[in-house]
Amino acid sequence: MYRAFLFQDEDAHRPAQLADSADDCVKAAVARLIDLSLLTPSRESPGGLRAVDPSRGMRVLLQQEQHELARREHRIKHNTTMLDLLAREYAAVRRQAHSDGVERLYGADHISTRLEALAESCRHESLAFYLEPPAHPAQPAHPADLGDRPADEPGQAAVPPRLYEQALARGARLRSIYLDGIVRDEATRSHALWTVEHRGEVRTAPSLPMGLLIVDTTAAVVGGLPGEDPESVLLFSGKPVVLAVRALFEAYWDHSNRFPCDDFGEAQADEVTPQERKLLELLAEGLTDGAVARALGISVRTERRKVAELMDRLGVSSRFAAGVQATRRRWI
Repeated sequence: MYRAFLFQDEDAHRPAQLADSADDCVKAAVARLIDLSLLTPSRESPGGLRAVDPSRGMRVLLQQEQHELARREHRIKHNTTMLDLLAREYAAVRRQAHSDGVERLYGADHISTRLEALAESCRHESLAFYLEPPAHPAQPAHPADLGDRPADEPGQAAVPPRLYEQALARGARLRSIYLDGIVRDEATRSHALWTVEHRGEVRTAPSLPMGLLIVDTTAAVVGGLPGEDPESVLLFSGKPVVLAVRALFEAYWDHSNRFPCDDFGEAQADEVTPQERKLLELLAEGLTDGAVARALGISVRTERRKVAELMDRLGVSSRFAAGVQATRRRWI
């Protein structure tokens, strides 16, 4: 476009045609050349344009680039200053949170960040209690999630599968205890078998006191405690507390059941798991849903769901009738 105006003596009508063109691309190009001072109003042809020394336009262009570069440098300096400030504030908050060896983690992102950091630091052993069906290891599950439970149920700490694999590659030992009742769940079977296939160890127990993740002897993450915010977990970093929680895990491990890797099908319709038997016994004692849930280490919602499933299997519509039928079948 510039050359068309530059060589206008060869075609006197061409510049006027370009300047008056209705074509949007042509008009945009002419406007850009004017902005760069490469075109200026013609003295010989009022209303027309003429090409001028390109060095003038280049000076304008270079000045614009210099101004933009100065603005970018200013933004970089500003962002660097803000980053340093935020990093200092973050470190201060973390120091305060760890001052007593207890940190409360709120929300999915906060929990995920801390658990992933812990998993990446695991060198020797990772121990876990599972209260609810965990997500399948192939899925990018939220670390505090345990499957498709409602949002108001207690959270459970879990390590993302890729970090399990990294810990195993470093020679770490993985041990997990699941509630007996959740082995009926398809996701639980997949998760447990995946753990065993990757050299982890799995056992089951009729009841568990809480959701738990222990990393080496440096940290213990606890969720699902009665009275605690279901959207949060507690992270203990004080060694005496971690060792005490680890001793609790070992006690449950010693009395838990071997995971049935070779015979892991669904329980027959006329069979009950140890956890279901314990649930029926507690109901027969007249305990409330809340008391039964606490005794089994599960949420009230989960306890009610399990009761409904048992009643459906027994073909009854009341808890009293369920107790009668369970006794007849020698489930209790």
